[in-house]
Amino acid sequence: MIAESSISVQNRHGDLLHTTVTMPASDASQHPLLLILHGHKGFRNYGFLPWISQGASASGMIALRMCFSLNGMDNTAWLVQKPDDFARNTLSREVDDVHDLLAQLRSHDEFAALRQRWNGRLAIAGHSRGGGIAQVAAGELTYNRDVVASNLRVVGLNSVGTWRRWTARQAEAWRRAGYVDVNNQRTGQTVRINASFVDDLEANAKRLSLTQAVERLDGRMLFIHAAQDLTVPLAEIRELAVHAPGGQNLTVIENTTHTFGMTHPVERITPGFLEAFTQMMNWVQPE
Repeated sequence: MIAESSISVQNRHGDLLHTTVTMPASDASQHPLLLILHGHKGFRNYGFLPWISQGASASGMIALRMCFSLNGMDNTAWLVQKPDDFARNTLSREVDDVHDLLAQLRSHDEFAALRQRWNGRLAIAGHSRGGGIAQVAAGELTYNRDVVASNLRVVGLNSVGTWRRWTARQAEAWRRAGYVDVNNQRTGQTVRINASFVDDLEANAKRLSLTQAVERLDGRMLFIHAAQDLTVPLAEIRELAVHAPGGQNLTVIENTTHTFGMTHPVERITPGFLEAFTQMMNWVQPE
């Protein structure tokens, strides 16, 4: 196992962004950076995410996986510890968290060692909802003069293809109640999501548009999707991927599911995950 270090920095709201850094073997050379984003009800140590970090580092990349500031985990690795934070989280907040972390990478003292080893190339990989966040944030980065677009690559691992996973009637009931309760099947915990979540999506529809993000990321976006994903059906991501001006860039992993057959805690490394990881690394590593 490659040694890892934990670093926590503040976002623009003063909330903490907890991160784990996995560096390549000690040498004097510089390396590209892979930023890893977890999905809904997730955290940076969920399932296969640490395995991505270890594998990427062994392949010569700096890996940085983060917890979104309002994921409610309080830097833990199982149950939501701060349900009020979880309830008030929004998609815009998660996109902002990505930008805030990247800003901290460029200036915060605790990331000085990482900066010394970083060659400026950036890849962002997100699982499930994190894949959608990766698309939107990276799409905005293409207009950031601090980022050279040619140095940017993005991967959606069983990424969402749409944010709207509810009907108009359900949204109306959500707003009327002020919240909706959802069950985490993995933990059995019931958590609340405030109506501000759907309000944020409506108010920031243009910014959060996945179609617009894919159009911006033409040539820089790879979708890796499980053929048997029941959480985000393959048809959903096919419909989104075709919006890339150069045509869809989609790799389908057969005979596997939304987590590529991996569990939390991890019981074994699956063929589906190994194939997805290999495809991802072939995409994000420089020629």
